Amino acid sequence: MPMSRLFPTLAGLLCLAMAAPVAASDLWSVTSSKGSCHISFDQDPVAEGIFAVTQHDFTCPENLKTISGYSMNNGDGTIIFYSTASGLEQIARADKEQPGIYVGMTLDGETLQVVHSDVAEPQPEPAAGRAGCLPYAGGGCAQPNDIGAPDVAAGITSIHMVTRMNVRAMPSTEGAVLRRVEAGQCVDIVGCVEQNGTTVWCEVKMKTYRGWVLKQDDRKVYARNACG
Repeated sequence: MPMSRLFPTLAGLLCLAMAAPVAASDLWSVTSSKGSCHISFDQDPVAEGIFAVTQHDFTCPENLKTISGYSMNNGDGTIIFYSTASGLEQIARADKEQPGIYVGMTLDGETLQVVHSDVAEPQPEPAAGRAGCLPYAGGGCAQPNDIGAPDVAAGITSIHMVTRMNVRAMPSTEGAVLRRVEAGQCVDIVGCVEQNGTTVWCEVKMKTYRGWVLKQDDRKVYARNACG
């Protein structure tokens, strides 16, 4: 597809932009093949029809690191991302595939996925990614030190969530849902158990409760081992 179709003129986009942005409290993961990070869409205008983006974990890859503005176009069918570091520069576009999921491309030709944190907990599906790659839930191949149960005996006493997950009463998807933990949240753990050689559940310890979070299965890694 020609890049001119993916990135129409700025004047045309401003004419299509919505008058009001999406809810500012919502957290989204933004992923390209170079990495991922978490953002929220704010209500503060940075230009006519363009609103501010807040980056939450400072892990955006180079081709997404300058995202600081956005517009919603065609209703809520398209998100256009901008850099406002030096003027106004359009750097990515993503089109709505289904509620809470947008797919598109960055200006440098990388595939882009934008996923709302409230998208349901993943259900069984074929393993994603290239052969030998166990992906993070937010995209990109998991680092070797994030695969498997964290070594509590070696002093790893926390996990860093890469997507929103349920906290359950027991280490099973049949366990009652007690709470949820958010993408980007650092959670203290008591210990972890492995099931079937591929699935890892970790018991998390919050201020007022304990529960179990699915840390990894045979399809994806949902939390990194250790925070920071």
